[in-house]
Amino acid sequence: MNPPRATTTLRAYRLLSRALAPLLLGWLWWRGRREPGYRERLAERLGHLPIEPSRFGGLWLHAASVGEVQAARPLIEALLRDWPEHAITVTTQTPTGAAALRATWGDRLVHRYAPIDTPGAVRRFLDRLQPQTLVLVERELWPQWLFACAERALPVLLVNARLSESSARSYRRWPGLMAHAWPRLGVAAADAASAERLRDLGVAVEHLAVTGNLKFDVAAPAQAEPLSSALQARHLVVAGSTHEGDEAAWLDAWPSLRERHPQALLVLVPRHPQRFDAVAAELQRRGLPLARRSRGEAANDQTSVLLIDAMGELMHWYRHASVCFVGGTIAPVGGHNPLEPMALGQAFLFGPHTANAQALFDDAQAAGAGLAVHDAATLAHAVDDALREPAAWAARGAAARALVDANRGATERTLAVVRARLGDVDPSTLVPVQTGTHGSDTLWRDPRTVNAVQAQALFETDATTEHLATGSGRGQARLVHLDGHGLVLRHYRRGGLMARLSEDRFWREPAHLSRAMREFALLRLMRSWRLPVPAPALARHRPHGPVYSADIAVGLIEGSRNLVQRLQAARPSANDWAALGRAIRALHDRQVFHADLNAHNLLLDMQGRAWVVDFDKCAVRPGEAWKADNLARLQRSLRKEAARLQPFHWDESQWASLIAGYGPTPSAGGTTDSTP
Repeated sequence: MNPPRATTTLRAYRLLSRALAPLLLGWLWWRGRREPGYRERLAERLGHLPIEPSRFGGLWLHAASVGEVQAARPLIEALLRDWPEHAITVTTQTPTGAAALRATWGDRLVHRYAPIDTPGAVRRFLDRLQPQTLVLVERELWPQWLFACAERALPVLLVNARLSESSARSYRRWPGLMAHAWPRLGVAAADAASAERLRDLGVAVEHLAVTGNLKFDVAAPAQAEPLSSALQARHLVVAGSTHEGDEAAWLDAWPSLRERHPQALLVLVPRHPQRFDAVAAELQRRGLPLARRSRGEAANDQTSVLLIDAMGELMHWYRHASVCFVGGTIAPVGGHNPLEPMALGQAFLFGPHTANAQALFDDAQAAGAGLAVHDAATLAHAVDDALREPAAWAARGAAARALVDANRGATERTLAVVRARLGDVDPSTLVPVQTGTHGSDTLWRDPRTVNAVQAQALFETDATTEHLATGSGRGQARLVHLDGHGLVLRHYRRGGLMARLSEDRFWREPAHLSRAMREFALLRLMRSWRLPVPAPALARHRPHGPVYSADIAVGLIEGSRNLVQRLQAARPSANDWAALGRAIRALHDRQVFHADLNAHNLLLDMQGRAWVVDFDKCAVRPGEAWKADNLARLQRSLRKEAARLQPFHWDESQWASLIAGYGPTPSAGGTTDSTP
């Protein structure tokens, strides 16, 4: 697929997002008056993350807030079976989402706040995290995020995808805003209706699967805290995740319900902690006797409402409820997660606003697990019936449990889609990178190969070294032996006219973006993809005022010779050429652009395996046309060496064997052709 192009609509969106960025940051600071979490780590929202090379090449999973974190729980647990903890970074938009993440995984997973959707913030974020895939949960589609990922050929997968008809209409109203995104987006949809809407918007059929709702697989928490004897004597009516409109209906209905059912206790669980005090004030204004959970106030016989002004307790109260209500449904919010009560075998009431999970609410209603109400009057009638006929309400609870059991398995189906999108990956190769400094030097190393003491002196070693032939002929590669294994050391040098001005100095840039560190990170990523490249061992960035120099050490490919050396000694076999073609194709299939693909940078070992080396100024990039240019560059290199060296066992007929191994070759226009 060709590189993305920004439409006029997207450019206008970028201008607007830049203009609004200061206002957004100001709003976050203002909101932090009541919720201090919104003032935490504001720099992360501008893309200023800590530089942690161990996270490079890992997964970026984004779950906007509490609901998305809860939905992602079974998927994250499944991913942790395959991926090391340091290779998964989870972002949220809200501090409550961050708190939910910490409550479940503690320090096992690192949380970052997601960047605002401006080009600069997104670029900095991706430069500092360098993931190999972005996994979005449910509906988090940000135009600039997706454009920046497309520019880097970074796969994006939307899991547990839900899209309402009103949201789909909004996207159709501004088609240029997401034109770059739909053809590249992978989707694991929660329901068939969402999948159909996404297909109509432009998601490719081959990138679309209906995997079911991950929330069906969220395990109900084990019962921990028992109810007090006083509460056991009451009928708990739990209104969960409520907003102002939900609470207004409940408080209008509750006095008459309490008269008919004196043992009933309304357990009110507001969705947002910043509203706890306002809800308490409203209860007092209405003269309803209340107890506040945060103050340790016990409910007595006179208590009408128990206010749960604490986080993370909703499932506990749903478990012990006689009647449950899912909030955000009488208030025009779109509805919260009905699977929370259903996972506990509880039926539930809900209002008319269910667009956030329309299919799920519809299925629950059809199964008898959910009962719709519309206002305070119908709410009061439904609660009255449930309390008068507990056996009938319990039967609805059994239907809820049966519906959950029948729909489990979304996690494994989603995981299969994620694995297919990732391709052949070996996450175990992504071992933690040890970072350090020595004087002004910045050092990154693989601790399995180079220890901290060796790293400080390796590039200045006085040990006997062997100079290796390289593509540039400048002799910048040396072979050293360290603890029984070979390392190839390379000092970065300039070529062409710039070398006359400065042989080995480059304009200063952040260490993580310098040439050695970029190559180190790219090699580490490619090794996780099982590509035929050497293992990175050590990278060094050394500043010199406004410029810097750089060095890298990579593992020696034992028993190998480069293609020029092989051609000087003897004619390679057709199998050798095919192996070289397959190695190049493996890189191209992963969109790895080699800036200097020539006969010196291709190796053949004694087992006939082909390898590609020297990835200075290389990168993962989108598009197809450059692949034909890569092959043409290699062919020119062979012709150049044939004119320069004797003997040199090369003729044009051997190119066909390489292309046979490579397969159909891309043309300059991005299509494929079977001829060179």
